Amino acid sequence: MINILFALFSILAGIHLAEIAYALLLTIEYVMIGSFNFELTSAWHYLKIGAGGGGIMGIGIALLRYFGVKGF
Repeated sequence: MINILFALFSILAGIHLAEIAYALLLTIEYVMIGSFNFELTSAWHYLKIGAGGGGIMGIGIALLRYFGVKGF
């Protein structure tokens, strides 16, 4: 059960980190150019990237814990 929670937490953390990075890039773009250009398709793209990366990381951690690799 704890392995599933690790995987789920990693997916959610990946999504949040990707969206925070997108917001940071929008802020930097606003400071440099002076215009705010938010696109929903870009936000959706970063959400999918975060979910994919978090899923890979979470499943990897869960498998390493399941097989008893030292350090996990």
